[in-house]
Amino acid sequence: MKRLLLVEDEEIILKALRRLLERNHFIVETANTVEQAIALQPRSFDLILADLRLPGDEGTSVIPLADPVPVIIMTSYASVRSAVDAMRHGAIDYIAKPFDHDELLMVIQRALRQNLMQAQNRALRLDVQRTHPSHQHVKGTVLETMLADLQDLKDLQPFLHLHGERGTDREGLARLIHTNSRRRDAPFVVADVGADTASSDAIALLGSNGELPLDDLPPGGLLQAANNGTLVLRHPEKLSIELQQKLAHLLEKGAIDLPGSSRQGSLNVKLVTIGLEPIDSLQSSGALAPQLANLFIHDQYEVPPLRQRREDILPLARHQLRAMERRHGLPRLKFSADAEAILRANDWPGNVTELDNVISRAVFVAGSSTTISSDHLGLGEGKLSERNMSLDEYFRYFVIRHQAHLSETELAARLGISRKALWERRTRMDLPRSSTEELPG
Repeated sequence: MKRLLLVEDEEIILKALRRLLERNHFIVETANTVEQAIALQPRSFDLILADLRLPGDEGTSVIPLADPVPVIIMTSYASVRSAVDAMRHGAIDYIAKPFDHDELLMVIQRALRQNLMQAQNRALRLDVQRTHPSHQHVKGTVLETMLADLQDLKDLQPFLHLHGERGTDREGLARLIHTNSRRRDAPFVVADVGADTASSDAIALLGSNGELPLDDLPPGGLLQAANNGTLVLRHPEKLSIELQQKLAHLLEKGAIDLPGSSRQGSLNVKLVTIGLEPIDSLQSSGALAPQLANLFIHDQYEVPPLRQRREDILPLARHQLRAMERRHGLPRLKFSADAEAILRANDWPGNVTELDNVISRAVFVAGSSTTISSDHLGLGEGKLSERNMSLDEYFRYFVIRHQAHLSETELAARLGISRKALWERRTRMDLPRSSTEELPG
């Protein structure tokens, strides 16, 4: 049963409201002033109904003290100004006396539902951050710099196309753009377009127009579900040309037809498309309708592959270790020096996705060990020649990679140099045998 706090100084109204609420299965506590309400710990309730005019402080003063518990303000001064003032102070709703009992119960149930949805949204966001933390939160990475470059686009531009190789975390960047924009509290919806599902895509994206039911979706489909927020559309070129044209028309018009009605619903959506190729390439190949392409032609950004931002590899790898620790309740994990060297040297054709998968697998292979070694990674040295490393880079990599299990004589022999030359190069490169220095990018 929900616990309600009723703050009202008129005893007749207080008793009548208490009887009404208790008959409708609420647990009710009462107070005559804000001071009495504070003594009852307002944050311990599910909802607070407070009269605007009370002895001492006004009812709105309980709002910040109760946050995040929703507060409904009651007043006998029915006016637009008092309603606006109550909402400006943070009230979830407002009701004027005298009010109908059914109306009050409806307002209470609506406020409780709204507060439940907000609590669920907060919990979902926290769960997503805990189990799938966005890589763009990693400080000092190229993608963090990209987010700063996109600062103006985040709020001002309604359209953005992110392109690049698979696995570069384009969707993660889109999510971070959303969470750092003024739309952060509105929906973030991802639509994955399949090449062989043109008809169902039309239904899911733009709504059924009353022809087919859409479970858990508004009549306007995903487009309306993302209203006031962000819609991420993966591979828009896989939509039929006809559907692309219709989508472009709706976005330009800023309105969508509501099935079964002559009315139109307003449409305020930031559309972020994700693809492998830039907009001009998609348009020139005929895969993207000109009407849709023109919306994005000036607002597109390439997400570079991981091999072009090697300075990101170790921060991202360590970030994934922290995520694995939180997700599975593991002790603090770290990489050995040779593991870090081989991570930096790999070319990562699968980009961030491949890196995440390798780290996740290595954690489980390592078992009870808190140090992830190169053997746990299972990468080998097969791709090192593709990197075109300089002699100094290769020397640094090889020494860090093998010094734990090779003597100085064996290291020198494997490198084809004398022990004296090995010592001289170690000295020049500030690479003592105990060094755990990382390989340069």
